[in-house]
Amino acid sequence: MGLSDKKYLSNNYAERIGKANVTSYCIKFKSISVIDLAVLEELIQNVSRQTGK
Repeated sequence: MGLSDKKYLSNNYAERIGKANVTSYCIKFKSISVIDLAVLEELIQNVSRQTGK
């Protein structure tokens, strides 16, 4: 993703996103139904702003 802080995803979203495995640059989940889509959308927007992508 190009994030300079390798713990950004886990520190900011692991508790809120739902049932998922959140690592440095990866979010793994078995089904979209277990994810809080509002939090996922927020995450994507924030990471896009930070990386310029």
